[in-house]
Amino acid sequence: MNENRLAENLMYYRKKKGLSQEKIAEYLEISRQAVTKWETNASKPNSDNLIKLAQLLEVDVDTLLGNESGEKSSTQGEVSIGEVSIGEVSIGEVSIGKMSWVFIGISVLCMLAYIIQSALTDSFSVGIFICMAILCIPIQLFLHIYLSNAVKTNSFNGIAGFDDKIEYNIVEVKKLLVQIDYHIGIMSAVYIFLLCVINGVNLKMHWFNGVLIVAYILNFITSIEMSNYKMTDKIYRREDDRKRAKRSIPVTAIFSLILCAGIGMAVIVFETKGIENNTLPAMKLCGLLLLGIVSATAGFLFENSNIKKWNPANTSYRTNKVSIISLLICAIMYGLMFVV
Repeated sequence: MNENRLAENLMYYRKKKGLSQEKIAEYLEISRQAVTKWETNASKPNSDNLIKLAQLLEVDVDTLLGNESGEKSSTQGEVSIGEVSIGEVSIGEVSIGKMSWVFIGISVLCMLAYIIQSALTDSFSVGIFICMAILCIPIQLFLHIYLSNAVKTNSFNGIAGFDDKIEYNIVEVKKLLVQIDYHIGIMSAVYIFLLCVINGVNLKMHWFNGVLIVAYILNFITSIEMSNYKMTDKIYRREDDRKRAKRSIPVTAIFSLILCAGIGMAVIVFETKGIENNTLPAMKLCGLLLLGIVSATAGFLFENSNIKKWNPANTSYRTNKVSIISLLICAIMYGLMFVV
């Protein structure tokens, strides 16, 4: 190891990232004097701190050490969920593997199988096929491409909840996106397969299609929320940001449950009352559902804005009154659906 190069590179990449010695010390949970010694070549970091430094500065260990060979560090590994590998990770670098394309391929095959089987049995449903196509193309395929690009280019501005003013651990953010991509891929493939089987073999369980769609939406949102919750302490560098993030998670979870509850209630009313499409009762029911969702969304946005303005260090948190009123209006709209 060229110790002079290590000291020079550490100072160079630290300044390039706009980090102070105090920030480095806080991240590594060491004293600022220790960082000063590293940068003046008075001492050197141990292997664990070297790896953490590379992650923080978003370079690989060899670059930080100034090795001319440019070979990848032996710390290269894999991000995995359970026993399933979903991508390679080197220090400061995370990439999404090819597993999601396998799940997309499975979804496409299921859709083709449904088209062939339903055509042979004269049971093809445009609505079911549209549901499959929505799960596969704009959700499974588009999100995979979008998340892959975000991880590859370090462009996270389009990601819901990402704020340039917040100091993130970028490597951990990338790992979170890889996990979300993997989960969306396998979840979408499973639900498309179930829709294919239930409708392709004509089991006469049409009511179950609505249950599947609501379950998919609920699973989609809760899985992302759970992933965010588990990674909160790793993603955010500042304690105040961690507290705000943890405060927003239950708010998002409640909002998600309200949306799913509204859709589920609408389906129940349609089925129990035998309401047909393109009728006045159907229009009234959809109107009430839409008003309830709009009201809940408004409350959710107000509450999120309130959380962003909250200072955890100085004040206790108080729920926004507008959010409570919006929730009550939503409950009234949902209740009126049953008296249409």
